[in-house]
Amino acid sequence: MILVRILLLLMPFGLLSQTNDSFILGMGSCLDQDSDQQEIWASLEKENLTQFFFLGDNIYGDSKDGTLEEMHSAYKKQSNNLPNWLNGIEINAIWDDHDYGVNDGGGDYKGKAEAQKLFLDFWNIEEGDRRSIGEGIYFSKDVILDDKIIKIIGLDTRYFRSPLEGDKRNRTPTKDTSKTILGLEQWSWLENQLQQDLDILILASSIQIIATNNGFEKWGNFPHERERLFELLNETQKPIVMLSGDRHKAGLYKMGDLYEITSSSLNKPLPAWLSAYWDATNKETDDFLVGEMFYEPNYGILEIHKGSEIKIELKNKKGETLNRLIISL
Repeated sequence: MILVRILLLLMPFGLLSQTNDSFILGMGSCLDQDSDQQEIWASLEKENLTQFFFLGDNIYGDSKDGTLEEMHSAYKKQSNNLPNWLNGIEINAIWDDHDYGVNDGGGDYKGKAEAQKLFLDFWNIEEGDRRSIGEGIYFSKDVILDDKIIKIIGLDTRYFRSPLEGDKRNRTPTKDTSKTILGLEQWSWLENQLQQDLDILILASSIQIIATNNGFEKWGNFPHERERLFELLNETQKPIVMLSGDRHKAGLYKMGDLYEITSSSLNKPLPAWLSAYWDATNKETDDFLVGEMFYEPNYGILEIHKGSEIKIELKNKKGETLNRLIISL
């Protein structure tokens, strides 16, 4: 174990960081560069974050024909929107469809290589990083908290994904087990990552993993891939928290020993009339949902203190707690 930690400290490309007494990760998704609703950053600044995780749709630059002219301008505008204090903490990012290039896009998107270059440039991904020399934007990094290794993994659910089945808002689970979300290379990489030494796993996916009771994009549309992931995660026998976005609503989920926090959106909530309609007629729930879903702008917090438990929280734009779960270490 000591040798492992020495080797971790020698890892290149900034893929390891060390914190002494606490680790506080903020997160969120669905950040529209054209919206003037950016006040949520004031509440996040007060959270004393160690890191922040952008969970996808970090800009809205997609187009119907898949061209990337709007992506260029969206990134430029968003760079002026983000608060300066984010420069003082570590930033993690994965993409979803609206910062990938085409709505609900997958592996057949022809502009994905160019979109990846724009992503790498905006998030200042260093040369030599796996993302700068290979396909897809998946990554891992390790954080040392006291004597624990926190492994953070960001998945790419776009670059390699097979075509979806069903219509938008009514996606149906495929029975074709040759279809994939992650692709062969990313699956192999993930299996290798989960065989490495770790004490706590934080796994980020732009689309929901646990949730099943909705017709939108989710891991449940590829049941064999979802089951494969759960089998891998359960084999680690370590505390696991999964992060997701995409939905323009937020919720906490628990399935056995697996937890998920869906945080969406930072500044692009569903229209008030639509939220009110769903609340009155078809309020979304799920067998694994803890409590209720929240439609207002929100962010997530994952907090670990030395020798303590993991706390995950959803908060509104004023920093008020909407829901929380405590996970024993």
